[in-house]
Amino acid sequence: MNIQNSSRGPSILIVDDEEMNRKLINTLLSAEGYTPVCAASGQEALAIAANANLDLILLDVMMPGMDGFETVRQLKDNEHTSCIPVIMITSLEDRETKIRALQAGAEEFLTKPIDRADLIVRVRNLLRLKEYGDFLSFHNEMLKTEVKERTARLEDAYRETLITLVRASEFKDEGTGLHINRIGRYACALAELLGMEEEFIKTIRFAALMHDVGKIGIPDSILLKHDVLTPDEWAVMQSHCKLGADILRCGNSKYLVMGADIAMSHHEHWDGSGYPASLAGDAIPFSARITQIADVYDALRSRRPYKPSLDHATVMQIITEGDGRTNPSHFDPDILAVFCKNADMFNNIYSSSEEVT
Repeated sequence: MNIQNSSRGPSILIVDDEEMNRKLINTLLSAEGYTPVCAASGQEALAIAANANLDLILLDVMMPGMDGFETVRQLKDNEHTSCIPVIMITSLEDRETKIRALQAGAEEFLTKPIDRADLIVRVRNLLRLKEYGDFLSFHNEMLKTEVKERTARLEDAYRETLITLVRASEFKDEGTGLHINRIGRYACALAELLGMEEEFIKTIRFAALMHDVGKIGIPDSILLKHDVLTPDEWAVMQSHCKLGADILRCGNSKYLVMGADIAMSHHEHWDGSGYPASLAGDAIPFSARITQIADVYDALRSRRPYKPSLDHATVMQIITEGDGRTNPSHFDPDILAVFCKNADMFNNIYSSSEEVT
């Protein structure tokens, strides 16, 4: 066990049974101002993580005894360590290994030999996510301690904080912020039309804003690419669902709980053809099903680096008839029926805040 006492920067645990690999990564991270902490096994890593204030873990997959997959599972099952981002490192390049790493709970993965630039970029992005997650968790704890008569005022401040976080991610994609505001308005309107309780309606108004917060961890070269994404780039893009959910699950506020469900599942399809978990039907959280159709509608209406904007009639035709990428089977039939019946309302929401092209 090698814990360095330093206040230079975020504390990063390096877990690898090969001393040479630990020293190499230690040197690279130290040069960037980070504080490396080293462990030679999964068991040692768990012991350090349980007692140290870590910001990130770099975890080798292939280790004797407890391998990286089991180590990350135990880290994510422990309340004390579940919010620490994990980058798994492997010499294996097969897709199955990468999927296993993500399914086990890792946020990212790197392939040996490690590229210095790739390592630093991924470390920096996940530390940024951890910082946001820590802030939200701290703010949530603050709310718990406030007296009852101040709850309303504090919730207003809390919502403002959430909106600020969402805008930080939105500036990487649709910089006007109009898209996120419309998603909240669509979701709120749909929830009302579907007869949901007032508490659900109020919550989804803000929770839906956080559907794409995980995009803050996606490289701009992929997020803003004009051309078709490669399979590897598409896999990275899809990871924004889990990244967003991981940020929001660090608290138990009603906004964060629903926001995490939405972030994780708003690209799932009713027929099971969506991602990241291929959920189908009622297995998809209801809040995510509402946000999904709102997101699809607004994305089709809006101009993006890779597509022009479409008018309301064209978008409704795509949603109800399909175009090869979007199909009516993707949507909860009951929600789709209500959406179509009230299509003019959603057109008005879009038109009232239409983006300047």
